[in-house]
Amino acid sequence: MAHKRHPANVRRELLKVKHMPPWGRVQGNAWDRASRFIYQIEDLDALRSETRRVAAKMNLPLWDFGSYVIRRWYNFHTHQAALDLILAHPRTRPEPDPFHHTVDFYLDDADKRHPLGFDLKLTTLPRGFGHDIAYARAHPEELARWLYVHQSKQGRFHAANRIFVVLHNGADPDRTWELRRDFARLERAIHAFLDKPHLVSVEFEDREGKQRRPLAGVIFPSS
Repeated sequence: MAHKRHPANVRRELLKVKHMPPWGRVQGNAWDRASRFIYQIEDLDALRSETRRVAAKMNLPLWDFGSYVIRRWYNFHTHQAALDLILAHPRTRPEPDPFHHTVDFYLDDADKRHPLGFDLKLTTLPRGFGHDIAYARAHPEELARWLYVHQSKQGRFHAANRIFVVLHNGADPDRTWELRRDFARLERAIHAFLDKPHLVSVEFEDREGKQRRPLAGVIFPSS
């Protein structure tokens, strides 16, 4: 999906979401295709209207489909907003190919002659990791390895370089989703990281049993 700058009004629309329903089902190709309109729609009321129209046309359960749509829309547009924050930093530039599978942006090295490509991933601190946020901060390489090994086996699986933005609301973990739109907090954490990037080499075995060694960065803009 091509990257485009998100105007302030899209961020205002994201702030209007008061409740984040559960997915209700495993994310899959059929409902992903049915909800492709999430990429173009920036207004929350327009999103709800189109959700009702598509659900009626395709005879889909409105509540379940609506929950699926709002999560996809919210996750996509908060990801794009975070990518905007990254691209505002002088050490970065966007990937010009809108269909590139593993690169969202490039990060210059010290002499700016060998930029490295990275994919951006916003994620909550996974329960399966088995450690708290303090441990994760102290062991970013261990967390990055866990995230690579346990990533989705769907189309977004890859073993390329990645920047993980790890979100966790320690006071109320169920409200961690709101941190995706705390743009001031995200900007501070992202730009502090990009000022002095700390990248780790992560070793893990992919699905074919091949050893992989991508570079990863882990950012913690958590409350």
